[in-house]
Amino acid sequence: MKVARHTSPRDSVAWQTALDHALAAHGGSDALAHYPHVAQAFPSPAPNPYTREHPLLDYRGLKEWASSRGWRVRPAPERAEDNQKYSPPVRFTRLPDTPSRASAYH
Repeated sequence: MKVARHTSPRDSVAWQTALDHALAAHGGSDALAHYPHVAQAFPSPAPNPYTREHPLLDYRGLKEWASSRGWRVRPAPERAEDNQKYSPPVRFTRLPDTPSRASAYH
């Protein structure tokens, strides 16, 4: 499936909401997400020089968003396939003393 080169702000909010729900439902302290999915939630205004399949990831925006929800975020190149050199999975690690959002609802 081809993904549009630029994600509209409305689409990125929908991707952010989906990511937020997935992290809340995860419940663990460590989670991985596919780079293209996270890049749809946090697209950089700069073009992606490596592929037209998905936008370049705005790590600054992602880090701010993740931190506000109790997560630290980093690339996980050790979990990347050979064809993911420039788009490795994204690791979310729960910050210390941060309860899972799923348990906060109960």
